[in-house]
Amino acid sequence: MTDKQKSLAALAQVQKTCDAALDSIAAADGIVPDDLSELKDSEFSTIHKDFLGLLAYLYSATTKTALSLKPSSPTYSASSTPLKDLSDNVARLASNVRVVRTAYGATILKEMQSSAQSVVAAIHGLTQTLISDLSSSNEPGEEYLSKVGEIHHAIDRIRGSNGLSSNNVAAAHKIWTADQGSLTDALSELQEMAESKDEGDDVFDDGWDELGLNASQTLAGEELERLKKIESIIKLCNLLHKTVAKRVLSATLQRLPVQPEVNTIVDDLAKDSATFPAAVDDLISTVYSPQDTEEMVEQLHHMDTVLAKVQSHLTSLFELEPIEKMLKESVDAGKKSSDVRKWFGTCFDEIKKLTSLLSTSLRDTQ
Repeated sequence: MTDKQKSLAALAQVQKTCDAALDSIAAADGIVPDDLSELKDSEFSTIHKDFLGLLAYLYSATTKTALSLKPSSPTYSASSTPLKDLSDNVARLASNVRVVRTAYGATILKEMQSSAQSVVAAIHGLTQTLISDLSSSNEPGEEYLSKVGEIHHAIDRIRGSNGLSSNNVAAAHKIWTADQGSLTDALSELQEMAESKDEGDDVFDDGWDELGLNASQTLAGEELERLKKIESIIKLCNLLHKTVAKRVLSATLQRLPVQPEVNTIVDDLAKDSATFPAAVDDLISTVYSPQDTEEMVEQLHHMDTVLAKVQSHLTSLFELEPIEKMLKESVDAGKKSSDVRKWFGTCFDEIKKLTSLLSTSLRDTQ
């Protein structure tokens, strides 16, 4: 085989390795496969460190591959080592994800899966571009450089200061923090609706009438009062969501040793974070005029159901021995977080009271 043929064969092998790695990563379920049983007792801190180390190797191998196989002037003989490094380390990255056990948490496993998939998929894209360019008789372009950039960007993002979470609690905290933006937008939406009441007929023509659809009417009277009541509920929901991230999924909890029972509940909270803003959005959708009071009652009930799940998970978390100990130490130290359980109890009760009062008044009007 010529050096060119060897390079093309090596690129094809990297592609096959990427395909197998993507399948393996997607199959990761917290149970270590038999072929990796010798690594089943690996500490998560070691797995995490190895994951980031493998990304550094892949970054370097990608750069060297691109330099040696520049389509306009390839040096085929120099590509064998970086291509082998790419193939070997892609396989190792997949194995690294597969040894993350259930005890370490489903949320961090999902984040590692997504991170690894983004890098491996980008490497697959680079190999495809290089094979195409090196096999073509046409003038090669610079597309391969953008593919290299995709890989480097993905790795930099994962290895950066706000990159891969250090553990399961940190991964859940990242999710709650990201979802906070949706609640902030929801509250702003309500406030804008309330402010638009003064614009009357001068509201900007958004063009919906031309399509045979009526724009949302300006709120007035009872509808405006309902908006204000729902705004009070959403303000408390927003505060509640922020406080879960700040005072529950806190740095203190993130520093605790791995606790499988803690991670199980934290995984539930990570799922709650997405349903919380969704319930808020569904409730806000009922505020637009003309309001459907039956739909509004239904969405208030749905909000209660979602919040009840969050409260149940928080209560279960607070009852765990390591969490009780952490909270007691906070009390002894006189920290602000000492009243966290009481604070949440009060907040949930206030939201329930407001939703109940509004639901009752809506039913009386039906």
